[in-house]
Amino acid sequence: MLKQTTPYQKQIFVCTNDNKGEKPSCGDHQGEAIFKELRRIAKEKGLHPTIRVAQAKCLGQCNIGTNIMVYPDNLWYSGVRPEDVAALADKYLKESK
Repeated sequence: MLKQTTPYQKQIFVCTNDNKGEKPSCGDHQGEAIFKELRRIAKEKGLHPTIRVAQAKCLGQCNIGTNIMVYPDNLWYSGVRPEDVAALADKYLKESK
C-alpha cells in the first residue's frame, strides 16, 4: 500500500444518487446535471483534475439534496439547484495562488 498526500488542490463531490422515485434522492433534484455542469466548467477553465469535480453515488443526506461536499474546505451544501452552479463555480473553480 502506498501512502501519499492527495494529488488535488480541491475535491468537490456532487451526489448523483438516483433512487428512481422509490425514496428521496439527489437525482430527484438534478444532481447529475449539477455534477456535469460543474465538471464542464472545471474542464473549460483547465482546472480539472487539479481541482477535481467527482460524483458521489450517495452522501447519506438525499432527503435534503442535491448535496455537495468541498474538501479541504470541509464545507457541505444542501438543496443545491442548477441555478446555484454559477455561484459555486465562481467560488471554487478558480486557480489557487
